[in-house]
Amino acid sequence: MNRVLISTLVGWISVCTQYGQAQELKGRVTDPSGASVPGAVVRLYERDSTQQWTTTTDGQGSYRLERLPRGSFLLEARTEGLDQASAVAVRLSTGQSLEQDLKLEIRGLASRVQVTASASSQSTIEAGKAMDVVDGTELSRREEILVGESLRTVTGLRVQQLGGPGSFTRILTRGLRAADTGVLVDGMRFRDAAGVQGDAAAYLGDLQLVGTDRIEVLRGLGSSIYGTNATAGVINLVTDQGGGKAHGEVGGEGGGLGLVRGVARVAGGVKENQLQYSAGVAHLNVNGGVDGVENVRNTSGQGYLLWRPMATASLSGRYWSTWSTVGINSSPYAAPDSNLPASGVIPAIPLAEDQARLADQGLPFQWGNATFAPNLYDPDSRRAGRVSTTQVQWNQQAGARWNYRVSYQNLHSRRENLNGAAGSGYQPAFDSSNLFGGQLDTVQARADVLLARWNTLSAGYEWERESYENPSKDVNPDASQRVNARAAAKQRSNSLFVQDQMRFLNQKLQVGLSGRFQGYSLSTPEFSGGAPQYVGAKFAGAPNAYTGDASVSYFVTGSMTKLRAHAGNGFRSPTLYERLGTSFFWGEFSPLGDPGLRPERTVSTDFGVDQYFSNSKYRASATYFYTRLQEVIGYMELANDPYGRWGGYANMGGGLARGVEVQGEARPYRRLLLTASYTYTNADERNSSLVGGSLRSIRVFPHMVTIVATQEITKRLQLTMDFTGGSNYISGSFFVGSGNRPYEFYGPRKLDAALSYTLPVSDTKSLRFYTRIENMLNQRYFEDGFRTPKAWATAGMKFQF
Repeated sequence: MNRVLISTLVGWISVCTQYGQAQELKGRVTDPSGASVPGAVVRLYERDSTQQWTTTTDGQGSYRLERLPRGSFLLEARTEGLDQASAVAVRLSTGQSLEQDLKLEIRGLASRVQVTASASSQSTIEAGKAMDVVDGTELSRREEILVGESLRTVTGLRVQQLGGPGSFTRILTRGLRAADTGVLVDGMRFRDAAGVQGDAAAYLGDLQLVGTDRIEVLRGLGSSIYGTNATAGVINLVTDQGGGKAHGEVGGEGGGLGLVRGVARVAGGVKENQLQYSAGVAHLNVNGGVDGVENVRNTSGQGYLLWRPMATASLSGRYWSTWSTVGINSSPYAAPDSNLPASGVIPAIPLAEDQARLADQGLPFQWGNATFAPNLYDPDSRRAGRVSTTQVQWNQQAGARWNYRVSYQNLHSRRENLNGAAGSGYQPAFDSSNLFGGQLDTVQARADVLLARWNTLSAGYEWERESYENPSKDVNPDASQRVNARAAAKQRSNSLFVQDQMRFLNQKLQVGLSGRFQGYSLSTPEFSGGAPQYVGAKFAGAPNAYTGDASVSYFVTGSMTKLRAHAGNGFRSPTLYERLGTSFFWGEFSPLGDPGLRPERTVSTDFGVDQYFSNSKYRASATYFYTRLQEVIGYMELANDPYGRWGGYANMGGGLARGVEVQGEARPYRRLLLTASYTYTNADERNSSLVGGSLRSIRVFPHMVTIVATQEITKRLQLTMDFTGGSNYISGSFFVGSGNRPYEFYGPRKLDAALSYTLPVSDTKSLRFYTRIENMLNQRYFEDGFRTPKAWATAGMKFQF
């Protein structure tokens, strides 16, 4: 037995040594005149995985990447300005030292590399799915500090922020619900296991840009690759992997809304990038916010470390954590019945500003012709939250035609809602605490096999365990009436997935097929401080979920036209709260969930065309999308329920969203970059949740326009302006009489600007001065009745090295 084991080990070491022979790639980055471009960031992406190598060019514009495996790659170069180099395909053979120069596009639009459409590296020209990439250079030009605000101008995305920086944020894709948009960090799910719908919405407002290299957005189905909560689209936050010479920045800013923020970042590589690293920390403080009624404290940290013991293998670790304390104000509420129309949609008329200030102070006020009161100040209500995600991944090219990766992620979330007797509306009689804690442990193993130069087959297995707990407490002086209750539950899932990527006709025709199976198991819930619920229920797993999708793209070289289509089905798993959730009032639990809920089911398709003009100086794109929610999970009134519920979560009919996305990108001359989009969305519910039976989906803009313009005034001075405009939308957040009535709100007309000036202090160091002006049109608009900031601005400085 020992002899067999030793022989196997020796054979494996021999194979690893053979394919661990290091290859080398080197060259120069130049502009079209042939001049060297120092300081350019050069990235190499392995075709059949998500591995990448990063370096920077020296003073002569030269780069060198060593200790590389053999295989197929995509190579690109990026600069801080508008000049970029499109991705080029390279192939390395055993022992090869290859020279590959890169030339910046000074007038055309450069393609980008993304890893989200297929969980492997692809050029944006190749992808058969609707993709957008917001890279770090663009984020820096716009001086964005939060993930939510960074995505406001992405086609098809509706970003709703209920207040100023750090406020609750939700993202709706293509007219669907917030829970239908999956959020990933480096390709692994980021969601709240204790959330009602198990999505990331509870923490989106907390996510600062600390160590994010780029944000990739997939519009359309992602369930067959990424699992639950990915039926409308996927947002992938890709961490800066470091590499190259040590570089970073330290800076701070402050200004309107009482905002103060500090940030520090560093990244680099040592020993020929055998060890790569990046780290960042940021602190955000908002003291006053909108109308002086908001307070936010947020500290975020992110780190990444990668070690390559040999050319064909890497071990990486990533950590991202956010600690936040956010003041929570009272929810907006409807005016008296005498101010409201007897039926139909209610026009949203806010309480006059002077009267809202009186209401904030708890003083008498006059309604006038208002139909709602906005969020009013609550001095003793806050949310203390923390979310952290840790990932460890092993990547290895085990042979000439196959590689594998094994990943583990732990995601821990905790948010505690604290409230007292002060404030308007319903308030608890005593200080109270309601905590929602969740944990996700995910193990994923995936292998990619090159069946032929044109065909890559991938298959994998995923195991996930999630847990949820909800302790509730108060400080009632009567110990016999004091609340000290806790509900908790756990479930597990097992998934198998497969994907086949095919490239034909010299890679002009790209075909992708994928499928996924997911099964569940559920544990008996735990209750303390009150009588247990769901007694006698069968805690079997939910029905299995089966999903699949197909994508195809064809690039016509002569006309520079890409045709693409994407179709399939998706799912969302029932969450622990939807299956076993409870409320706790008057000393006892009340069940809200159903242990036997079925997964939500969705079918979707989209198809479109991308057209390039004038040597890629202009790009136009049009996409039609159609999504039907076949069956969803919602809250409804119940009768004769086996768990004694008068209302709770149940399977019901879904809805329909369809529309058109039109995009344009132009670089009419070297120092100007323009992007614009228009989205038409027609979204309806199958079953109305609103009084009067309105089927129009809430929070969705039927029409939305975005524009981003970047002008390099000089090499050191840059101006970026972005505009987001939405048509009127329906809100269903206002309870009137026997239910929620629809309110119609004006959509936003938000124009922002960022101006920066970079002052070199040496060859490798500089000072960057900048200002950011938000809502320049000074529009006062409301999101579901919550106040948002009028015009405000900040200014800051960064030391970059």
